[in-house]
Amino acid sequence: MNKVLEKFGTPTYVFDINVLKDRISYLKNKLGDNINLIYAVKANTFIAKEVETLVSAYEICSPGEFDICNKLGIAHSKMVISGVYKDKESTEMMVKDHSDIHRFTIESENQWKLLSQLAEKYNKQLNVLIRLTSGNQFGVNEDIFKKIIKENDNNLLKIKGIEYFSGTQKHSVKRLNREVDYLIEFVSSIEKEFNITLEEIEYGTGFPVFYFVDDEFNEGEFLDAAKEALNKIKNKKISIELGRSIAASCGTYLTSVVDLKTNQNGNFVILDGGIHHLVYYGGNMAMRIPKFDLLQKAKKEEEIYNLYGSLCTINDILVKSLTVNKLSLGDVFIFKNTGAYSAFEGISLFLSRDLPKVVLKKDDELMLVRDNLKTSKINYPNYK
Repeated sequence: MNKVLEKFGTPTYVFDINVLKDRISYLKNKLGDNINLIYAVKANTFIAKEVETLVSAYEICSPGEFDICNKLGIAHSKMVISGVYKDKESTEMMVKDHSDIHRFTIESENQWKLLSQLAEKYNKQLNVLIRLTSGNQFGVNEDIFKKIIKENDNNLLKIKGIEYFSGTQKHSVKRLNREVDYLIEFVSSIEKEFNITLEEIEYGTGFPVFYFVDDEFNEGEFLDAAKEALNKIKNKKISIELGRSIAASCGTYLTSVVDLKTNQNGNFVILDGGIHHLVYYGGNMAMRIPKFDLLQKAKKEEEIYNLYGSLCTINDILVKSLTVNKLSLGDVFIFKNTGAYSAFEGISLFLSRDLPKVVLKKDDELMLVRDNLKTSKINYPNYK
């Protein structure tokens, strides 16, 4: 990381493409050839192009994500257009101009009607998946699912299968088996009731990533069990949609110590980053210690510190009561597993601080794919 620091400074995200490719290979080897991997673009847009030959498709949940993938030259035949809100203008553009989009998802009666109307208007076949809800805001309930099947008389709107997502960071094999069994039973009942065949099951499995030093988890055993559960699905194309599990391990986030102070409540460290850049699912208000490395100018006796970011809010705390060698200005924390969501979930516009640089690392090559971005331009009220 010294080369990164010398060339780009902090705060900076580094996404290691070799680690990313190794991760996808590992997942494929563990899950087997009959499981197709779909990459959830929302996890990290900066690595989307790098996985094009390694995944079967992309889950795209907004016009912005579509625009990014389109400009990257990602094949439309690998795009699954998902999302709870499909506005008419953007969806019509996709149908009109891109006839080879792989799948559209249907997440409501209104989306079904919109896609049906657009298929007829442009005389184009649209292949769709109906998203079944697990009780959250995503998808439709069983009754609406059946209604769409029953009332869909548009020969251009081809119902290819089902999409299902029930949450992230799931590490229970029992829960995974329950969900797979439910999908098998539900799909079978639909096929019998309507005398149809649903070709594909796309399942958002929510495989877990463990971010903190006290986490204990045997991922190999978990993936073996997941493979066994998924293999209960017979005679269907099985696709699993992953974002966090694919991308997290390739990312690191570098942030420097810019100030040190002590008061009646202990030692305080101010970093040039903060919660607007670094987000860990399950962090519990900094009560847990994320996995990290520390680059120091000199190592001295240990001290206990509270790590804060550069935002003017008491909520901008990264780690409480962290014991490390005594810190100095310019020491650098390297937070791990930041390849998924961290660069996108933070409150990036708060306090109008610059967004960090983004660097892709391929072997020994470092590529700056986004320079510091001034959010003051975004937050500025233009009266002209």
